Amino acid sequence: MSELSELIRINRNIENQNKEIIRLLKIIANEGTFVDKSGYVYPDFMDNDDEVIVSSEFSGLLEVSPDVGEVYFVDGDIFKYTVKNNEVTIDNLMGDEDSVNFNVAESIANESVNRNQSLDDSTVILTDSSKGNLPKTLQLCHEQGAEKVFIPMNQMLELVGAPDTLQRILKLNFYRSTEELIEKLFSKE
Repeated sequence: MSELSELIRINRNIENQNKEIIRLLKIIANEGTFVDKSGYVYPDFMDNDDEVIVSSEFSGLLEVSPDVGEVYFVDGDIFKYTVKNNEVTIDNLMGDEDSVNFNVAESIANESVNRNQSLDDSTVILTDSSKGNLPKTLQLCHEQGAEKVFIPMNQMLELVGAPDTLQRILKLNFYRSTEELIEKLFSKE
């Protein structure tokens, strides 16, 4: 990882820590608008898109146009799985933990190379690691700029705990198998 990439990663970690501090302060001040059963306070989401102010200083980890062979996936942290010149790279974009659940990302990256077709911009795939923690994982996806989120079908019931506004902001897609996911990702609607 280059020095610039390392500085960007450190800055994003600092931003996430600051968001967590603000979240805790909102709990103390009773200003949270949505608190789930674990005590997590979700921030306010504006319903009017005209009022959203976008900072161009830093983009989120998922506000990207992936190249052919690149797949962004969540396995606790956000990872990028890349196949380039028959070499595989798995980068943790948020920390230094390793991913143990990258089989789906591997299949999608290989299919991307085989078809010479990249995934849509701001697309992320959730793995089974988000099971039991889907609302918080969706919040992470939103904060990092995801627009399309592909979720294993066995986590569908967990949407009950996710804020409705968050479900409207993200385009949620469910998949039962890797084959179904490949079909959804690469079919042109």
